[in-house]
Amino acid sequence: MFSRFIASIVLFSSALLFASKTLADNLAADTWYEIDSANFRIVTNGDPGAVRSLAEDLERYRAVALSLLGANDDGAKLTIYAAADRESYAGLVGDDLSELTNGLFDTTAEGSYALVNLDGRTGERQLEAREFLFHEYTHFLSYNGTTTHYPYWYSEGFAEFMSTMTFGPGRAYQIGAIPGERAMTLLYTAPVPLQELLRATVHNTPDEEKGRVYASGWMLAHWIVMKSGKTEEFKQFVKDYNNGADPVEALSKNLGMSIGEIEKVYNAQFQDGRFDMARGEVPANFKSVRPKVKAMSGQQTVVELARFLVKSGYNLASLEPMVKYAERNDLYTSELTAVRADAATRVGDFDSAVHLLARVPPSDRNNFWYQKAQAWLWLNREISSFGGDRSKEMLKKARDQFVNLVNNHADQAMNWYGLAITMEMLGYPKKQYVEMLEQAYLRAPRELHIAQWMAQELYNQKDAEYFAQVAQPLMLELTSEAEYNQMKNMLAELKPSKGDNAKIQGNAMVKNKTHASSGTAAKATP
Repeated sequence: MFSRFIASIVLFSSALLFASKTLADNLAADTWYEIDSANFRIVTNGDPGAVRSLAEDLERYRAVALSLLGANDDGAKLTIYAAADRESYAGLVGDDLSELTNGLFDTTAEGSYALVNLDGRTGERQLEAREFLFHEYTHFLSYNGTTTHYPYWYSEGFAEFMSTMTFGPGRAYQIGAIPGERAMTLLYTAPVPLQELLRATVHNTPDEEKGRVYASGWMLAHWIVMKSGKTEEFKQFVKDYNNGADPVEALSKNLGMSIGEIEKVYNAQFQDGRFDMARGEVPANFKSVRPKVKAMSGQQTVVELARFLVKSGYNLASLEPMVKYAERNDLYTSELTAVRADAATRVGDFDSAVHLLARVPPSDRNNFWYQKAQAWLWLNREISSFGGDRSKEMLKKARDQFVNLVNNHADQAMNWYGLAITMEMLGYPKKQYVEMLEQAYLRAPRELHIAQWMAQELYNQKDAEYFAQVAQPLMLELTSEAEYNQMKNMLAELKPSKGDNAKIQGNAMVKNKTHASSGTAAKATP
């Protein structure tokens, strides 16, 4: 069990602590703004007026997408880091990644965030920031709070289909245009053969072929949504796919067409080269509210950027130069000290983390940012110790801190996860710490370490229905062949009854984020 906990600690090479002073200085010295709307928080060093307009379009897009997808609106707010140019983007993700991408999206146990290069130009490709954000927000709406998985081609193809939505006068919108970059891919490389496309995964597709999967997936998704008349049948295909069915056989069965017939339609679309557009209206209950724009102070900017560098891990090399910049320019704060302690904990430098947190004055130690850094330091330090070297006193302190965190910040899965680990290490009854683990799972069902632990506990309990609900989508995330086969064997051994399986197929959403036994708001009182 503990080896899994250790694997969940984000490790960075100490070599990353050296970086270009100039890049960090330029990043932190810019004026950064916070654009706040009902469902988005955008942090940017770009033109605040243009980014505010982008936020307005995102709100309109969200209203339409929720309606079209039938997605659950849980009020989750997405943070977007919008870098003004490639240099700023490289400061956040590093030079190599900035050459290959214009944006990134990540769903973690600490929440979801998107990152975008507003000027859309890199050494490899060009993509408008607006289309990228519509694409990634489609993923957010499709996956947030649910364990349903979509085949790689459809997940990316449908997001591309949604990305070109445009808004006209009044409440009008239009959808269905081909993304320019995908049109060029199809013209110059031709569509991916259908059976190869249907079996493509993010892991078995070489990086140089991913663009073809996006473009070909867009073309097939466009036909399914706009022309096939089989959208309800496709929903059953998705359920079968999530229950382990072969994607080629399942698509043919559910659409009532042979693969040859589907491939004929697929190729005919490419040969014809014309794609229908659809028009509609933004839902009448949508109310447009002008997003608020606020210039961030130098201190706020440094903490915000430093926290992103640590939680993402993309370019941790910029952290120490940014700290030096803050010290030179009188921008250093106690919160930045806590961010540095968090970084030290993640690399296993617990002594440095202890010394850093000791520098935070007592008047600041009631803040969430301090308590979280302290709790994870205490826990990870004990995880790294073995046998009799573990301190029950320190584990109890960590437990109490996590109890405080989950009772005051119950939305964050990492707080519940930390509490579950601590309680198990202290020898609590399995039922009690698994209840805390379940709360973490309900908030972050796609976080691999949380889902794997949850699946193991349900398997041990022989809860066939709930185990299958967790294990089936988890199998689609596993990249280790050994772990995949182990989970497959566990599913075969603990196969639910037909009645239970029907319940699983019909339940795309995870359970409500409440205490499983009482139905009331979750609180921790170990």
